Amino acid sequence: MLNKFVHKHQGVTQLILENKIAERQKELFEHMAITHFMCFIVLFISLVLGNKIFFNVITYPLMYPHFIALLTLIVLCLLFFQRITKHSYSTEPKISTIQIGFAYIVLPLIITILTVIVTGNSLNSVEYLLLLPTLIAASMLGKKTGILMSCFCSILVLCFKYQTTDGLSLVQLFESNLVLISMMFITGWFVGGLTNLENRHREQLRASISSFHTEIMQHKAVEEQLSMLSQAVEQSPTLIMITDTNGLINYINQKYTSITGYLPEEVYGKNIWARSDQSEACTAIYHTVNSGKAWHGEIRNKKKNGEYYWERVAITPFSNKKGEITHLLRVSEDITESKRIEKEMARLDQLNLVGEMAAGIAHEIRNPMTSVRGFLQLLGDKEECSQYKTYFELMISELDRANSIITEFLDLARNKAMHLEKQNLVTIIRVLLPLLQADGIKTDKYIQADLEEVPDLLLDENEIRQLILNLVHNGLEAMPPGGNLIIRTYTEGNEVVFSVQDEGKGISTDVLEKIGTPFFTTKDNGIGLGLAVCYSIATRHKATISVDTGPGGSIFFVRFKIDSNSDNNNLENTPEPDSLIFQTGSGLIIKRG
Repeated sequence: MLNKFVHKHQGVTQLILENKIAERQKELFEHMAITHFMCFIVLFISLVLGNKIFFNVITYPLMYPHFIALLTLIVLCLLFFQRITKHSYSTEPKISTIQIGFAYIVLPLIITILTVIVTGNSLNSVEYLLLLPTLIAASMLGKKTGILMSCFCSILVLCFKYQTTDGLSLVQLFESNLVLISMMFITGWFVGGLTNLENRHREQLRASISSFHTEIMQHKAVEEQLSMLSQAVEQSPTLIMITDTNGLINYINQKYTSITGYLPEEVYGKNIWARSDQSEACTAIYHTVNSGKAWHGEIRNKKKNGEYYWERVAITPFSNKKGEITHLLRVSEDITESKRIEKEMARLDQLNLVGEMAAGIAHEIRNPMTSVRGFLQLLGDKEECSQYKTYFELMISELDRANSIITEFLDLARNKAMHLEKQNLVTIIRVLLPLLQADGIKTDKYIQADLEEVPDLLLDENEIRQLILNLVHNGLEAMPPGGNLIIRTYTEGNEVVFSVQDEGKGISTDVLEKIGTPFFTTKDNGIGLGLAVCYSIATRHKATISVDTGPGGSIFFVRFKIDSNSDNNNLENTPEPDSLIFQTGSGLIIKRG
């Protein structure tokens, strides 16, 4: 990704450099155009000073072949110069820089030669004008071109002097013009050297600018990559924390704050290993990750508001280029819901297994029990057995109790047949309320009802009655004499809520985690099926049961969904996975992965 970004912006950098060079060449061409204009001015002045501005046909006949050829050459050079100038400013690269430079060199040379020839001996030292082409050639194309132009102009000087001076040999002419020839070579060498030096510096500057632009683009690419990575970490759906090797927190992302409620400034500098309740486990994890190994596991942790949650954690050390561990990366995922569903599914499987077993053996057990009960009744009615009637009644009572237990087992079955009718929960509670209040008064406990009107639901009346009786009886048994139990109904969002609140001492964490499990009970004479039956009934009605407990008592909530309850007439099928929600707990539990 970084290479793509740099490659993309290198093209932009190259385009910027090319535009800069084009602007520089344009300025140079404009400068040379002014130079050519000045050459024409020099020609004009030379003609005026050499009294050649006014000429007649005898001196310069129009049909003179040399004059016509020279004039034609000048016109062609002017046309070529105009074409070169036009294309040098266009965006189409049709003519090379060497061609353009050659055109700018040839025209001043022709103008100078014309000036020298036309002026002749009318002006003293007019041959010094040949320094001008040497200067232009050296400044345009460098030292080699300057020296070559110096040689050419030196030859022109010698030829001109040879034609205009009598009686001197070439050696004498060379000696007499040695200063001029030396000046030409020095000019070509010095100015050309400066041009070459300037070109080298320009290339170096171009390379430096290109390198500088590349570094800037790379820096921007790195910044963009870091920004993207930072946003990915910050907006990650997982909880991310970075600490030093000692466990001091340096960074947390937004998801960590949203799940736990802790702000960054509240946790920065805190030590993740400083947990007195799990010091041994933390020490083991600390040694694992600081040895260069990653650790994976499940942790039960506490939020800022005191609520507990489960998270699947991976702690990975990362090192610098030297291989030294510098930081620890802690990535975790909130699995509270998954753990709750997993636990609930296991509990539902237990309930269903017990119910299916009961359904399978109920007939075989009840038949002999019915026979035994009938014979006990017959024996009890006989006078010769009247002295044992009390024992017979006790045995009959125990048989009835055993039969009721079998009935409760059958109630746990998930596929139990239901008779659903559209009826009102409040009506069912009001029918049972006098019976419940009478039971409470027997033990000096009181029941209050706060019943709001709620929508009708599809309910199995017998099962809902059993649900209400079980929850209320559990609440009464949990309270000391003089306690008050409150039954409420109300609508909350898309749910009808039925709650039973007692004034007992609350439910401990260990008991709360096992609540609803078949055969688990805290009563001396209980069998542990009351709440298990309640959860099964709730599941078959697509309802949920949640518990809120504390030192001042407990509240059991049963929530019926209005839409699903009213639209679904086949509620005895698949169990609702979220039929149990625990809202309390304590301690840190670690499960190694």
